[in-house]
Amino acid sequence: MTSDTEKNSSNVPGTPIPGGDTTAGEEDASLKEILYYAFGNVEAGLANQFYYLLNTLMIVALGMSPVLLGLILSIKTIWDGIADPVMAQISDNARTRWGRRRPFILVGGVSRSLLLVGIFAFFPQDPSIKSNSRFAAEQNATTESVPTAVPAKTSDSSIEKPAIPAPRESKAVKPGVFESIKQGYSEFISADNAYHKKVTLYILISCLLFTTFGTVANVPYYALGIELCPSYDGRTRVVTYRSIVDKATNLVGPWILPFCFLPIFLNVIDGLFWYSVSAMAAGIPTTVLMVMKTRERFASNARQVKGPGLLLSIWLTAKNIHFLKILFLYQFIGYTNGIFAQIMLFLTIYWVFAGDALAGTTLVGYTSTVGTLLAFLALPLVNIACRRFQKHRALRYGIIWMSIGTALNWFLVDPAHPYWQLALPFFFAIGISSVYTILPTMMADVTDIDELRNGTRREGMFGAVMGFLMKLTGSFQPVIAGAMLVFSGFDVTLGANQTPEAILRMRVMFSVVPAGLLLLALVALWRYPLTREYMEEVKGKLRIDRATRDAESVMNG
Repeated sequence: MTSDTEKNSSNVPGTPIPGGDTTAGEEDASLKEILYYAFGNVEAGLANQFYYLLNTLMIVALGMSPVLLGLILSIKTIWDGIADPVMAQISDNARTRWGRRRPFILVGGVSRSLLLVGIFAFFPQDPSIKSNSRFAAEQNATTESVPTAVPAKTSDSSIEKPAIPAPRESKAVKPGVFESIKQGYSEFISADNAYHKKVTLYILISCLLFTTFGTVANVPYYALGIELCPSYDGRTRVVTYRSIVDKATNLVGPWILPFCFLPIFLNVIDGLFWYSVSAMAAGIPTTVLMVMKTRERFASNARQVKGPGLLLSIWLTAKNIHFLKILFLYQFIGYTNGIFAQIMLFLTIYWVFAGDALAGTTLVGYTSTVGTLLAFLALPLVNIACRRFQKHRALRYGIIWMSIGTALNWFLVDPAHPYWQLALPFFFAIGISSVYTILPTMMADVTDIDELRNGTRREGMFGAVMGFLMKLTGSFQPVIAGAMLVFSGFDVTLGANQTPEAILRMRVMFSVVPAGLLLLALVALWRYPLTREYMEEVKGKLRIDRATRDAESVMNG
């Protein structure tokens, strides 16, 4: 049976929740307002595909060195990490008639969409750019040249022995941020790269502008999401609907490049221009509607109390113990999945399908698609679980469920039954969907604790510091993942003839090791204090504090 608190957590606007869960004038947003907010992120989802397209654009279409791409993305990452806290400080302390968040979301979102169109409209062209018709001709030629028969072997004596593999070369792990900058700079200053130098500068400047506009829009957007529903369960509802729209938008991603390589376009840049026009046509209206149809709940409080300075605000955020627990969960779960996930691809290609790259990547593609759909369908279940069991308990169940599925990798990745892998997303996708839906709502509760301690609303800073620390440590993940692959004994020169010891290590590292590590994440949830009951007490105290500040403001004129 649903409790009174749970019934009221889906209250209509203007209805306060018992126990002080919503203060006067700060009622939960209606479903209609939440949907406007969720669809307001369509622009970001479509525009941010720009970063994922750069690899194909620069390397495949333009024939540029991958280290130049590394140079651009490394500088972009550093700039992004610096800009996030600065924008958070500006948004948290803004004083405008339209609020602290919405003006920046409007300017940043619209500018980002327009810039995306401009990037490809004025992209430096060169005769060396391969046309789409040439790509199609080369693909047809390659298909026609594939041998159709294998010479028959007449006797056992005619069977050739396997060639002795070439001496094993040392594996080069993916360079970190500063190493990418160093290698990329060497390529950039080369006298033989005049056109590529021009393109590198163009894309670098475009990336920095694109990132800046994105920061202006994204930081206040996620802060606004915390404000929309101040109640304990309402915040989960906001993140759930936002995640549904995000996942639906992400379904577009895999089809952008096939669209851009269609023969109807002169080249991939021409295709990207028309994609950017389509993204602008969808993104700008949804952004404008979101800004017009949503309302900030804490704007009046923000006008009365000015927050701490930038450095002090960062320090207050970084030392918050509840913030650090959530950061640990984000990082630990992300690292555990990211470091060992790539092993699945190599096991599938070189062990399950004996070196057949097409069959292996196709199965991985099917598995990923099933995972995306299941994660999409799991979001309402996550919302129900949070309301029924509370957030921290629902998160525990999600982590345990994901750990069980990861352990099953030992049995379901099997050459005798390759398509058993399609059962894996049932565990992993549902588990990871719960993790990345619940953690943002738990972070929203932390901002209430922070206001009670410091007297100001700093949703933007919490999101910005979290993003900065995750980007800073995230640059090491590819290096560690590469090192783990080397440690397993995998050798690409051996193809399907990997040693039994290497296969065994890879299987253990893809199943037993991450399954055990995921369970260690439960330590951060041991006796988790921010329960529904505790947060209701916090909101009651906040109601009194805000009323006191309002009275003092009136008395002081």
